[in-house]
Amino acid sequence: MLQEEYVTEGFAVPKRTGLQPLPADEVHVWYAWSAEFDTPAFRTAALALLSTEERQRHDRYVFDYLKLEYLVTRALCRGVLSRYAATLPSEWTFVANEYGRPEIAAIHDTGDLRFNLSNSRSLVACLVGREVDAGVDVERCERLTDIAGIAEHHFSPTEVEALFALPESERQNRFFQYWTLKESYIKARGMGLSIPLDQFSFALDGDSIGIGFDPALDDTPAHWQFELHRPDERHQMAVGLRHGGKAPFTVLLRAASVESVLEWITAARDAHDSMASWRHTESR
Repeated sequence: MLQEEYVTEGFAVPKRTGLQPLPADEVHVWYAWSAEFDTPAFRTAALALLSTEERQRHDRYVFDYLKLEYLVTRALCRGVLSRYAATLPSEWTFVANEYGRPEIAAIHDTGDLRFNLSNSRSLVACLVGREVDAGVDVERCERLTDIAGIAEHHFSPTEVEALFALPESERQNRFFQYWTLKESYIKARGMGLSIPLDQFSFALDGDSIGIGFDPALDDTPAHWQFELHRPDERHQMAVGLRHGGKAPFTVLLRAASVESVLEWITAARDAHDSMASWRHTESR
């Protein structure tokens, strides 16, 4: 049920209801497996949501699996945002900040709603929160042949030392933990790779995740919260949140099926059509 009526100035006005609650102290991470979305119905519905620029980008991909991954990313983003705000999935517009991170355009009356996206081959994630600097990263944990070379180039000296202090059988898992955590931090900052990856370090001790900064970054470890999750045995996910020294956020992970995303798209469109019909009736 996506509509109710409330009374204002003597007459009833339809109002979009059924929106997903999102308390200020919660962050929701929706994730989807791309292969499950490889259906004609989804592809048709997702293509209809895209802006002209997004469709052009979709068409530039040569390989079909990249086209599908892009469609899932855009449809999940648009569908998830419409779970929390009364905007049609097709009507969202986005702008990029000076470092290229996509953000909700100011024309939308969404208050403090923010989002972040990540995709790896076969897995897509969309994080939503309110007035929070947040980043999510997902990676497929494929076997690497040059962990040492990559780590020495991208990790801090303390991370490299901790990595190679582990038994060889544990290094690949720790490598992807470090990598996704680092990505979640720079994405939360909204500055991407303009932040040197070796100027901050993660320390993992059991379930505890700590971060330290080079003085050049001018950041405070106590202002950050990080979490690691494994959606399945082949993928690593990390979430980074700046709480500013306040109470930690509650992070909720939710799987999105192709059926649920198509339902979100249809329900939002039906609610919009009902509102348009009501407006037309009232104007007569």
